[in-house]
Amino acid sequence: MASKIEHTATRLKRLLRDVADPVKREGQLAYFKEPIRPLGVPGPDIHRIASAAAKEYRSAKLGLDDLIQIADRLWKPGILEDRILAVLIVGKFKGGLERRHWSHFDAWVEMLTNWAETDALCAKILDPLLRHEPALVKRLKPWTRSKLRWRRRAAAVALVHIARHGGEHEAAFEICDRLADDRDDMVEKGVGWLLKEISRSRPQEVAAYLIDNIDRLSRTTVRYACEKLPPTLRAKVMKA
Repeated sequence: MASKIEHTATRLKRLLRDVADPVKREGQLAYFKEPIRPLGVPGPDIHRIASAAAKEYRSAKLGLDDLIQIADRLWKPGILEDRILAVLIVGKFKGGLERRHWSHFDAWVEMLTNWAETDALCAKILDPLLRHEPALVKRLKPWTRSKLRWRRRAAAVALVHIARHGGEHEAAFEICDRLADDRDDMVEKGVGWLLKEISRSRPQEVAAYLIDNIDRLSRTTVRYACEKLPPTLRAKVMKA
C-alpha cells in the first residue's frame, strides 16, 4: 500500500508541474514577503486537480487515513502548490475528520512557512475539525505563545469561519487577548480578521473590546477589526 500511496502522490505532483507557469512563479516570488517555494500553478488549476482526485478516490473507496498519507507526501517537501493541493484534497473529505487527526495536522502547523498555507489549512481542515470536535478549541490557546509566527496566526484564523457564523466567541476573544501585544504583522492581521468576523453578530462587544484595549492593539489590527462595524461604532473606536 505504501508504494501505491507514493505513486499517487508522485502523479499529483506531476499534474501540478504540467500546468506550472514560470511567469506566474516569478510573480509569486515577488508578491510574498517571506521566502516561498512556488511552482507558478494558477489557483483554478489546483482546484480542478483536487476535484478530479477527490472524485477518483471516492470511486475507489479510498479511506481518509490513506488520503492523509498521500497528502503528507505533498506537504512535507514544502512546495506551495503541493501543500495547497494536499489541503484541498483532505478538505473534500472533511466529514470524516475526527479528534484523533488533530495531532497529525498540529504537526503540519509546525511546518507552515507563509500565510497562504496557513489560511488554507485553517479554513479547509482545522475549521471543520473544530466544528466536529468543539473541545479541541482549547488547544489553540497555547499556540498564541509559540515562537512560530504562523502557529500564532493560525490560533486566530482557525476560528474565523466559526466566529463569522456566531460560534466560539468567548474563546475567540481570549485568543485575541492573548495576541493583543503581538507585533508580527501577520499575527496582527489575523487578530483583526477574527475580530471583524465576531463583529458581524456582536458589533457592540467588538467595539467595546477595541476601545478597552486600544493601547495594546496595533493600528493594523484595529483597522481590520473595524471594517464591518456600523459607522457610529467605528467612529467611536477611531476617536479612542
